[in-house]
Formats: sequence, structure tokens, C-alpha cells
Amino acid sequence: MKRLLTRYLARARAMQCHYLLASLILLLAVYPYVSTGPTGPAALAVLSSFILITGVYAVSDRRRQVAIAAVLAIPAFGLGWLHILTGIPALSTAKSVFTLLFYTFTALVSLHQVIRTRRVTADTISGAVSVYLLMGLTWATAYDLVETITPGSFASSQPDAVFTFPAFIYYSFVTLATLGYGDITPLTDQARSLALLETVSGTLYIAVLIARLVAAAGWQPESGKE
Repeated sequence: MKRLLTRYLARARAMQCHYLLASLILLLAVYPYVSTGPTGPAALAVLSSFILITGVYAVSDRRRQVAIAAVLAIPAFGLGWLHILTGIPALSTAKSVFTLLFYTFTALVSLHQVIRTRRVTADTISGAVSVYLLMGLTWATAYDLVETITPGSFASSQPDAVFTFPAFIYYSFVTLATLGYGDITPLTDQARSLALLETVSGTLYIAVLIARLVAAAGWQPESGKE
């Protein structure tokens, strides 16, 4: 029994980033269908809670990392649900700040784990993809925070459009992938700066990631061939 438990824990430890990736994909796949209506905020809070929990587990290699992640995740979790229950705008702003810090910290720790790896495994690939998706959510949270603090920071091609967090998820990943459809446009210097930084970070991440994974895989170019 003890041996089976040890084997299960070791297997779970080897799949840390799998759980985070699954929660990220779940949010991106489901949010368009659950974010509307009176239960939309609660549904998004549930999906975000999964990311907070799996994110803490993904960085649980060291106690210090777990402590920092928990310090950021617990307020993000609690403030998000308090905002849903009370409707106080300040709670939503505070929740966004802690969520932004948590996503940033988790992405940086996961990126460090990917970069320092000497052997490419399935969990390494999951970690690399998770970092990319976390980047998109991090910038989406930043856009939402800027629009909350300074209304009118973004414009839409649709008249009377209301900028919600789901709209910024879409805009963030479009910007991260450098697609630039133009249906949402940053207007203020702060919003434009964030969009510029996201575009650069997305491009650089793909380049650095490919180079690192190729090096970790031990690929060597063949010499002496024309």
C-alpha cells in the first residue's frame, strides 16, 4: 500500500504542469459559453480558481515558491468571491492586482523550470505551453485593470461595446500571436504600451523556447553537408 502511494505521488509530481495546462485549456475553451448571463461571473471565478490551485501545485518544487504563490493566490481567490457576493468594485480591482501578480510569478517560475531542464519530457512541453497561455491571461488581466482604472483606454469597432474580462482574453491572445484583427484598439499611452510589450514578449518567447528545447533535446546540426 505504501509503495503504491509513493508511486502515485511520484507520478503526480511528474505531471505538475499537466494539471495547470488542463485548467488553462478548460478556461479558454469554456469561458465563451459560461461568461454570459447572471451566473457568468461565478462560472469564471470557478474556472479561475482551478488555475490558482493548479498553479500553486505547479510551482511546488520549493517551499519558498509555494509560500509566495499561496500568498498571492489566496487573496485573489477570496477577493474574487467576495466581489461576486458583495458587488463592491474595489474588491474586483484588488483581485485583479493579486491575480496579475500570481500569473506573473507562476509564469516566471514555470519558465525557469523549462529553461533549466536537461531532458525534454511531456511535463516540460506542458510547462512550456502553460507559460504561453499564462502570458495571455496575464496581459488580459493587465488590460482589464487598466480599463477599470482609466475607462476609455480601449475602443471597439462595435458600437456600444462593453469591455469585460472575456473580451480582453480574446484581445490578449490576438495580440500575443501578433494577429492584430483591429476590432479592439488601445487608445491611451498606457494601453498601447501594454499591447506593444505583449507583442514583443510573445515573439521572443517562441524564439527562446524553440532554441532552448532544441538544445535540451541534444540536437546537433550535421556538418560537412552542403
